[in-house]
Amino acid sequence: MKRTILTFLTLVMLFTAGIENVKAQQNNNKKNETIFIWGGDINLKMVEYIADLTKKESPRICYLPTAAADNQDNIKYWGYICNTLKLDTVILKVWVSSSEKNQSFEDILLNTDAIVVGGGNTLNMLGIWKAQGIDVILKDALNKGIIVAGGSAGSICWFQNGISDSRPVNLSVVDGLGVLPYSNCPHYSQENRRDLYHRMIIEKQIPFGYANDELAGILFKNGKAVEFVSQSDNHNSYFVNIEKGKIKSQKLNSRILLRKNALPEGSYSSLSVNKNINNLLDVNDSYSPLNAYVMEIKTTQLNNPDIDESKKNKKLEINVPIIFLYNNKIAGVVNDAYLDSFGYGLWYFYNHNGVWTSIGEDIGGETVLESEVTFREKAEIIIKRAEEKLN
Repeated sequence: MKRTILTFLTLVMLFTAGIENVKAQQNNNKKNETIFIWGGDINLKMVEYIADLTKKESPRICYLPTAAADNQDNIKYWGYICNTLKLDTVILKVWVSSSEKNQSFEDILLNTDAIVVGGGNTLNMLGIWKAQGIDVILKDALNKGIIVAGGSAGSICWFQNGISDSRPVNLSVVDGLGVLPYSNCPHYSQENRRDLYHRMIIEKQIPFGYANDELAGILFKNGKAVEFVSQSDNHNSYFVNIEKGKIKSQKLNSRILLRKNALPEGSYSSLSVNKNINNLLDVNDSYSPLNAYVMEIKTTQLNNPDIDESKKNKKLEINVPIIFLYNNKIAGVVNDAYLDSFGYGLWYFYNHNGVWTSIGEDIGGETVLESEVTFREKAEIIIKRAEEKLN
């Protein structure tokens, strides 16, 4: 009887151990798929974010300009980004012949840390990929743990389908690789794209999904959205589905992307102003950043006989919402002088022996927050230039 009980207990233990081994094997085989999508075409901050995802000091990143027909200008721009970020890069071109290429597509794609797909014609890109077997290799790369990413066409391609301008005349739905089981709409701020996307979901032509404005992105881990990022409070990501028979477009809270050299939170201060130039004209010194800015406008523009009165009157209407200051050395005066064209201006002033001296204008951004990001990212660089010039 005792031997029977011992045998039974032994079998139970072995069975339990077997289950644990199976679980351990399943955990080892757990997917680690990382996809990052972006609403517009590639830019520097997007690529920097992708490079950071690799957790490597000098990651090797492959660029696929297939959707733009291996356009040389796109490739040059990619080179500029990688040079700025000091990234090791390889470019996978499809407009080649066997005599030009000593590496297969598989050799290139499966020996990188991340793969970035550029914008262009989604439909043509996917057709070429399927003909060349690149679609299969990309899925293998994803399964291998290589980060895959892209913007515009390079965003749609990972989804089940999305809204594209790949066909003549009208926007339409195109099918992607189906790695992510949702639909996608890049350039979501464009009304015609947004309207078609909503209609296709309502009509159940495509599943619910994710949409992005130009400068916003979403990170997916194993098929689930885990982080939302943006360059601006004016650009967002959205989850779009049907609720009670109507489209619901839910804006997702995004983390604002900053360059690595940006001033950290708490290291700089801000001064709220919110006044027009015509309410600040009584200043006659440059002992503060605001005074220095007004004096600069008065000297170079309002007192300039070559500028006509209508333009001068427009200068008087310029509003200064806020000023950013760092280390009592540099100030960034935000102004809406360019609001009609591209947003806010940012005029830098350097504290030189107690007098704030103009060291040039810059584009701030579409919003005050974007202007703050610009100031944080450029403050140290501007200080260095000013010290070289003035000291």
